[in-house]
Amino acid sequence: MDSTTILFIVTIAVAFIFLRWMILPIPQDSEFPLPNTGSSATSSTTTLNSSRVSGSGSGLGSNSGLATGRNTTTRRRGGARPVTDSMIEVVQTIAPSLTVEQIRYDLEATGSVEVTIDKYMETGTLPFPPGYVAPRAEPALASNEEVNQKKEKSVSERETIDLIKRYGIDINNPVSGNEDIFKNRRNEMIVNARKRLAAQLQNQKI
Repeated sequence: MDSTTILFIVTIAVAFIFLRWMILPIPQDSEFPLPNTGSSATSSTTTLNSSRVSGSGSGLGSNSGLATGRNTTTRRRGGARPVTDSMIEVVQTIAPSLTVEQIRYDLEATGSVEVTIDKYMETGTLPFPPGYVAPRAEPALASNEEVNQKKEKSVSERETIDLIKRYGIDINNPVSGNEDIFKNRRNEMIVNARKRLAAQLQNQKI
């Protein structure tokens, strides 16, 4: 077989392959399976919705926590404030006729010794706490002598609580170099109350 025959056969084969490729139909979409985009989209939508629900739940939890914190703060603000014995003693020195219950109840409401004393100076008394039963007033004494004895006894009882010695207050200089404003104010009120008591005793002797 010569070269001419071989070239002819090769040419026919190439032409046949080319014609077959041209004649073949274009493949349709159905012949090549595509990924299930619908399922993926549904899955993505479900995941997104779950994330949104989770985010909403977290937001609600955060809002609930904030609301709880606000309610707690409100309850704390509305609750009774801490009252110390020294605060009660200062008010009792200025107003010895008041009971401890009256002083404590008003201090819990005001939170300030100064405000409580100002209220007492304006009204002459302080309210009793709810449900408190005030002690019955003693019957009037028959003679002026008994009245004077009772006053002297009351004054002597007041003097037994010597706040000046307890707190180490200098009568001539009650305000020290201490930067605590409350302590300085307390010392001033105690010294002023002591002076008032001394003046009352002097008037009784006259």
